[in-house]
Amino acid sequence: MNNKIKKALHLFLLALLFVFPSACENGGTEQPDASPVITPLVRPKGVSNGMAVGRNIGPEGGSLQSVNGRFRINVPQGALASNTMITIEPVSNTNIAGIGAAFRLTPHGQIFSKPVTITYSWAGYADSVGLLQTLGLAYQMADGVWNFVGADSFDSGAKTVSFKTTHFSDWSLMNRISLSPYRASLETGQKLAIKAMTFTDAHPDNLFVPLVNDPNGPYNEPGYPVGEPAPLPSRFIKSWELNGPGDLTRSSGQVVEYRAPASVNGAEEATVTVELNAPVPGTYLLVSNISIMGDGWIELSMNGGAPVRFPASPVVKMGSRYLLANPEDEGGGHFLLTWNGELGSHGYDLSTSGTSFHFLTPGISYVSMYLPHPDSPVMPSGGSVNVTKLSDGIAEGTFTVTKVGVNSELKPLASASGRFKAKLFIPKDQ
Repeated sequence: MNNKIKKALHLFLLALLFVFPSACENGGTEQPDASPVITPLVRPKGVSNGMAVGRNIGPEGGSLQSVNGRFRINVPQGALASNTMITIEPVSNTNIAGIGAAFRLTPHGQIFSKPVTITYSWAGYADSVGLLQTLGLAYQMADGVWNFVGADSFDSGAKTVSFKTTHFSDWSLMNRISLSPYRASLETGQKLAIKAMTFTDAHPDNLFVPLVNDPNGPYNEPGYPVGEPAPLPSRFIKSWELNGPGDLTRSSGQVVEYRAPASVNGAEEATVTVELNAPVPGTYLLVSNISIMGDGWIELSMNGGAPVRFPASPVVKMGSRYLLANPEDEGGGHFLLTWNGELGSHGYDLSTSGTSFHFLTPGISYVSMYLPHPDSPVMPSGGSVNVTKLSDGIAEGTFTVTKVGVNSELKPLASASGRFKAKLFIPKDQ
């Protein structure tokens, strides 16, 4: 091969390196990070699920809030030309990314001369809102598609988000990005794929900042249609982190696989966190909360002391009665909690098949009955068992006991409180 041919071949190979650098560095496996395509999702109208409140508001302006106080509107002076009956009604939330209840504002389609302020309190949903920087409000358009408009103001102390609008619709709280699932319960050894998802188009210049109107300019209501979630582009993913037991394996930029530990003492909690890249200063985290179930756990506090958590055996249903106990006296004594009935609050009684609390330690016994006086009849202790879940193979709830009878004298000298979460076993013949 002469020198001219060698030189031409050398230049050709160099050109290939410049033209296809990613293929050389990644073996040709790296795919382009395309922006997500969100197809607007048509959703049904919500149905009423609470009491509507109304008030006549005129040109002087006024305010109104929902029965539960979570949603309120403020109509400024000059927004209405005449007295108008304004109503707020809670409705079922059909927003696929919605958080909490939705609220219907009527008259539907009412147009205001000046923007009215809508404020939603997210205090009751603090464990579900996820990343606060992407939390905001959305309304349902006439075609059934929800439109995310974000927030004009955000108060993290009062836990409220507000937006100014010139029209009435059905309104919902939502987060435009989140981890899926946001919360999950796993058995030991199970695997779970956790994905970073977006419910709207994701633009770097406004994904992490509120969508706001220019107060000094013409009114302009921005927004993004809400659709089936799509993977958040990997350019927004900075790092993944696991806190708690288990293992984390990264399968792609937007997806990780979590594996629960092979065994746990009762139950454990883990969190998977992804830190996001953002064009603005700050720390931006999405979190997935994972509960790992062994047989379950009981948390018990005696006389207001620090709670002690110990394993629970599965809750067993016997007729209409449920029994919760701990294996091998773990936690310092033999624990037994029973209740007669399904979800809801159950007061203690003296029936052998009713609702009761027992905690028998080597030195002291505690029971849910007491003697007011040595010569008086036995009385059931105060308090109750509050059962919040009996489904998906899980029993969950809390309990309080006042005037706990101590030892054989049943003197009301103690109190107890706690909570539990355990597997649920219902015999096939029930």
